[in-house]
Amino acid sequence: MADHDDSHDHNHGHHHHHEHDHVHGPDCGHDHDHGDDDHTLSVQIANQIINVANTRLESGLAPEAIAEGLRHAAANFSAFVAHHMDPEAIAEGRLVEEFQHMLEYYAQVHGGPPQEQQTPTGLHQLVNQVKDEF
Repeated sequence: MADHDDSHDHNHGHHHHHEHDHVHGPDCGHDHDHGDDDHTLSVQIANQIINVANTRLESGLAPEAIAEGLRHAAANFSAFVAHHMDPEAIAEGRLVEEFQHMLEYYAQVHGGPPQEQQTPTGLHQLVNQVKDEF
């Protein structure tokens, strides 16, 4: 896409179901040195993956199945990379902690705690299920 060079490409008004907009953005006031490019790249990768998820959603797949598949893929690939690059990351709980922070951030972005009429148990069970697998 041509507009991916623009650091604010998530503000172009494309109507994606979920835009990946992380707490640490270009204007957040944190120090961004060499990690900034990595972060921008990871946001672009996340948006590409979310586009795939949205396409699956539009084709009628159950949202829970898509979300579970994404977590499965994230766990699989994160474990693969950690095993080769940073074996301690999993044992020390850093990856789970990072995921927890992102999960809490996006829970707020998408409207705070889940509403009662949405299956309150289903989401908690899935989250706990993922925790139990570690």
